[in-house]
Amino acid sequence: MNPDGLRSLVAAALAAPSVHNVQPARWRIDGEALILLEDTSRRLTVGDPLGNDAAISLGAAAEGAAIAASAAGLATRVERLDGKAAGGLRPVGRLTFVPSAEPDPLLAVLEARASWRGPFLPPSPQDLAAAQALLGEDRVVVCDPVAIAAAAALYDRASYAIIRGDGFRAELRHWMRLSPRHPDWARDGLNANAMQLSGIEAMGAGAVLGPLFRPLAALGVAPALLAEAKGFTNATAVVLFHRAADENPFDSGRAFHRLWLEVDAAGLGGNILAALADDPATAGAICAAHGIGVDRRLVSAMRIGRRDGPPFPRARLPLAEVLLD
Repeated sequence: MNPDGLRSLVAAALAAPSVHNVQPARWRIDGEALILLEDTSRRLTVGDPLGNDAAISLGAAAEGAAIAASAAGLATRVERLDGKAAGGLRPVGRLTFVPSAEPDPLLAVLEARASWRGPFLPPSPQDLAAAQALLGEDRVVVCDPVAIAAAAALYDRASYAIIRGDGFRAELRHWMRLSPRHPDWARDGLNANAMQLSGIEAMGAGAVLGPLFRPLAALGVAPALLAEAKGFTNATAVVLFHRAADENPFDSGRAFHRLWLEVDAAGLGGNILAALADDPATAGAICAAHGIGVDRRLVSAMRIGRRDGPPFPRARLPLAEVLLD
């Protein structure tokens, strides 16, 4: 593949999901191959100290490039690299391309996928059927409203337990863009549009997660203010994504990207419920409740449903910053 073709693959891979939308993937062209690197300056030192979420994000980026390559009739071979970081960049993988017969069935939604934190429409029978069609060996699809409500309660408790940490809140606020005046509003992180926050709600979120958190927590009202149970209203399902406990998170990320694209291909929107997987006690409880064995690891979860509203522009770094010389 020539350099222009390789650049087009990296451009398509920009759409891949990443934790807090930090976009850690960087790329270099190496002859007819692509080298994938991690920008270690974008590691979440509090929320992701071991780099698990970073590895999932990088795997998702690699899968995005592989799906894009299928449009040119190419299959992708991913060789894992485990080089040491130099200049803030750590080699992660080398992608090479060989002839293949069929475009990937998820190609059509690759660059349109985006997180949906807005309201859902009441699920139709067709929506429920589409959700059930997502069932697979590495995912459980929870459609029962009572079980969804139980998952919502678990999520809010786990999320609050995590967000009580001062360092975690500071890191989260660092990646939040609560005003269009923020210089990185359209580049990276979690902007108010993506979080479906009005101007007043964005100001309130900044205050509750910042200087008002401790007094509100002392009064016992912080959990209610931060609760997301209402976001589960009309959710068609909660999807629990699990993989082998010893699988490398990079490979889990590749599979997770495909699952999310399947959600979009079904005409549904999804929003990540990271706390369900990040809090060990909660992950264990929800796995036990839904028959996920101890030899499996809950990688992530998401609520899905029919979007009630138009899409919004995604924040993405420009190709010139992601594709390095």
